[in-house]
Formats: sequence, structure tokens, C-alpha cells
Amino acid sequence: MAYVRYKLPEETHKLLKKVSSRLGMKESEVSRIALMEYLKSLGVLNERVKKKFVFR
Repeated sequence: MAYVRYKLPEETHKLLKKVSSRLGMKESEVSRIALMEYLKSLGVLNERVKKKFVFR
């Protein structure tokens, strides 16, 4: 497992806090889900999975 540190602009952090409180989740979990969805939208995860499982 890897840990990622990041700095958000104040407005973005306020939005993250609001979303996470409404969802009843930790800020880190909301950030992780957002990052995973972003990587999926770029197709990065699809390529990684193909390389790992299809070409064995």
C-alpha cells in the first residue's frame, strides 16, 4: 500500500470537507475514491489491469 500526500487549495478543501460530512465518510476515503474515478476516466487503470492479467 502506498500513501499519497497532497495540498489542496482552501476552497477545494472546504468542498471536500462538506462532501465527506454529507456522505458520512472520512476525507481521505472520499479523496481516494475521487482519484480512482479520475484514473478510470483517463483509462490508466484499464491499461494496468490488461498488462497484469491478460498478457500472462
